[in-house]
Amino acid sequence: MAKDKKDTGPNITDVVGVDFGSTSTKLVRIRRSGQGFTLVDADVLPPFDLSEDAEPQKISLSKKLMAPYAAACVAGRDSHVRFMFVSSKLQDNKSIQSRVSKSLGLGNDFRVGYSIVERGQDGMDHKVLAAGLPTREVNMMREFFVNNKPSLIHMEIAGLSALSSFSHSPAVQGAEGIVCYLEGGAESTLLSFFLGGELRLVRKFDHGANYIQSRIQDVLNLSEDDALTILFEDAAPLLDQQLDPIGTLLQEISISRKFVERNENSRIEAVYASGGLSYSPYWTYMMTDIMGAEIQIWNPFLLNGMKNLPKGVLGVESMFAPAVGAALAALRGHV
Repeated sequence: MAKDKKDTGPNITDVVGVDFGSTSTKLVRIRRSGQGFTLVDADVLPPFDLSEDAEPQKISLSKKLMAPYAAACVAGRDSHVRFMFVSSKLQDNKSIQSRVSKSLGLGNDFRVGYSIVERGQDGMDHKVLAAGLPTREVNMMREFFVNNKPSLIHMEIAGLSALSSFSHSPAVQGAEGIVCYLEGGAESTLLSFFLGGELRLVRKFDHGANYIQSRIQDVLNLSEDDALTILFEDAAPLLDQQLDPIGTLLQEISISRKFVERNENSRIEAVYASGGLSYSPYWTYMMTDIMGAEIQIWNPFLLNGMKNLPKGVLGVESMFAPAVGAALAALRGHV
C-alpha cells in the first residue's frame, strides 16, 4: 500500500491518525500499551485543500492530539486499489515491487506500494493487495506536517486505512463464514471480504456519497438539500417509486459477492459498514438487500479495545475508521 518507507522501529507507542477527507479532517490520538490500545483524544477539523493549485498548508494540532508520530490517509479519488496474484518465484521485496508497479501501469505520477496477503506455497502465486496514490497527494501530505512535528511515518488510501481498523478485530478473526466490510466515504466505496480471518477480495469503486447524492438529484430532479435528505433521512421517494439511481454500482457489488461465495464455497455471515454512507438508511437498505445480511455499523474504537470515547465521537464512531486504522497500522508496525 502507499506508505512512507521510514522505519518506525519497535518503540512507537503514541500516534495521531489523520484522515484528510473531502468534507472534513478526522483526527485520533492512540497509545499502545502491550497488546492494548487507548484513545487519548479525537477531533474534527475543516477539510484541507488537496487540489493541484492549493496554497501551502500546515496542520495545527491541539496539545492533546500532539503525538510524537503521525499516520495519515487521504480519500484518494484518483487512487488505485487492486487485489492481484504475483508469481511465487519472486521472493525479494524489490522484485515483487517491480512486478506490482508494472502490473498497475501507473507511471511516475503515482506512489505504488503493496502488502502480501498470502505467500504462495507449492508453486501457487502470492496473493497481493496493491495500491497506487498520486505522488502529488503524497507530497502534499508531507508538507502538512511542518518540521516533522509530529513526524509523519505512514501514508495510505483512506479506504485501506479503514480496513486496518477492521481486519485484526474479533469481528473478522472469530467468524466462521464470509465477512464483508464496506467503507463508504464521500468520494469512493471500498468493498472487502474475509474468510477464516484472511482477506479474500478487495475492490474500490469511485462512487461515494457525493456520487449517490448527485444521481438522486438527477433522477428525481431535486435540489442538493432535498437529495441529501433522501440519502440520509427519508428514502421513501426513491423506494416507493422503485427507482434505482445507482444500479450499475449495485450490480458490481452484487457480482463481487457472488464471486466470493462461489469461489470460497461459503456464504456471507456478517456485513459491517463504516463512513458517512453507513448512516444512510437508503444505502444500508440497498446493501442489506444485496448481501442478504443486516448491515452493522462498524465501531472502530470499541472492537479494538478503546472504551473511553470523547463526546464528539459518540454516535458517529464509524466516521473515524480511516483515522483509527491509520494509527493502528503504524502502532502495529505495518509501515
